[in-house]
Amino acid sequence: MKHLFLIWLGLFTFLYIPNESSSLTISKGKQQQYFPKELKKRGVYLGMPLEKLKRKKKETLTLDTTSAFKIEASEPSTTDTIVSYTYLFTKSERPLLYQIIITYASMEGLHDSAIALLGAPNHNEEWRVDASDIKEDFTMGIWTFGQKWVYSSTLKGSEWEKGFSN
Repeated sequence: MKHLFLIWLGLFTFLYIPNESSSLTISKGKQQQYFPKELKKRGVYLGMPLEKLKRKKKETLTLDTTSAFKIEASEPSTTDTIVSYTYLFTKSERPLLYQIIITYASMEGLHDSAIALLGAPNHNEEWRVDASDIKEDFTMGIWTFGQKWVYSSTLKGSEWEKGFSN
């Protein structure tokens, strides 16, 4: 009986206690409730591995690895209202998506569209989504500026790892 208990305890420990390589849990569904429909259709999410995005978008993705701290991937849009999508990844052994930038053709009404989707900004003119609200190991920051709508995270290895500056 003691051996059976030890086996169950070992199995529980193996399955339910995260190790260093699996400590980041990604639940894109919780994040995507904050994404505009155009971004949801892309099938991307904060914390997504670069390799997965490369497999998914191999025909349209352009990579730039010249930066010392990030990998930048971009792809053109197929709609009239959006020019491009830019994805920033940590420059680590296993690069993870930490920022998504949607560049629109016009800035007219962009901030109002963000308010319609997200509600009133809860951090100055920006939005912060607590890790517990999206079931993640990071806080999500959202803002608009000019023609861009930005989704970012405090993922380890990102420029925002220590938190957002404002």
